Amino acid sequence: MDLIDLSEGKVVSKRWVIDEKLGEGSCATVYKVHDMNDTRVKAALKVEARSGDNYGVLKKEVAVMRKLQCRRHTVRVAYAARREYYSYVVMSLMGPNLVQLKKRCEVNTFTAGTTNRIGVHALYAIKQLHEIGYVHRDIKPANMVIGRHGPEARIIYLIDYGMAREYAVWEEGYARIRRKREHVLMRGTTRYCSPAVHARMEQGRKDDLWSLVYVLVELHAGLPWRGITEKEVGIMKDKITDEVLMADCPPEWIHIMKYIRTLTYESRPDYKKIYDLLISCMKRLSVSFSDPYDWETNFSSKSSQTTPITTTERTATVNADRSQNPKFINNRQLYDFPPTTDPKEFECNDIGI
Repeated sequence: MDLIDLSEGKVVSKRWVIDEKLGEGSCATVYKVHDMNDTRVKAALKVEARSGDNYGVLKKEVAVMRKLQCRRHTVRVAYAARREYYSYVVMSLMGPNLVQLKKRCEVNTFTAGTTNRIGVHALYAIKQLHEIGYVHRDIKPANMVIGRHGPEARIIYLIDYGMAREYAVWEEGYARIRRKREHVLMRGTTRYCSPAVHARMEQGRKDDLWSLVYVLVELHAGLPWRGITEKEVGIMKDKITDEVLMADCPPEWIHIMKYIRTLTYESRPDYKKIYDLLISCMKRLSVSFSDPYDWETNFSSKSSQTTPITTTERTATVNADRSQNPKFINNRQLYDFPPTTDPKEFECNDIGI
């Protein structure tokens, strides 16, 4: 695995100063950086070595992110470039992911109220990607983060588009479904991928949603497959019933999964139907979007951070959401009713297929 190690204080592109390493994956490393011209401006810098089997993944990810710039509440790209030994992108600095947030809670699960709201925000984020013709193919808690400050700290964002693939092709300005391949390599995370992925079938929009349900179950009650092979996980997913898998989950989730099972590779999901079921569950539980999340009130004594995720730092963004959103009035309005929860957002069909 070829990873680039940038030392603290190193200046990239005569502007971005390395503050600290945030994490690393199979093909890239992510750093927190600041703008040397304005130290209040913080950003994330993701760097990939220009060698090795995974070279080129970042270029693909940047291409997807740039197409997402026209969509609200997505990670913003500030700058991307190549150097002799590595490629990099400077983008919005986000908050912790759901794995990190769950570890901060006294109980290592989220309540149904928190998990349903995660589901609504994540559904919105997934739909944004689908509307530009891509499927994510690696929906999991580690790829879902909150914003850094203010109202954005209560919104779930989708990150890491390295495995994304176009399900749509464009002809004369119109989209059509890309022909599916008969046999494909496995792409995704074994724990959260759909049964179709285990069968080496082409992934469509339904498979991202299938993974979303698995994520919700994991966050609220836990998934039963642990410590077994990928093949054994696939067999278990095929055999287990929705009722058994979600015995300790809201019954609305069973209806969501049963609906997803009716979809094919070509199907356009009814996002509003899934949204309505999540909202129905919230109403039954008397949960509001303005209620505190579990990680905002239920901190573990073992947690290194025992205050809500807020900061006065400015973040590096391009075409910030506020300037693009004519509905934005004030922080309180966005706090209570962010666009990611607007039912109209789940009804529209922007791509036309």
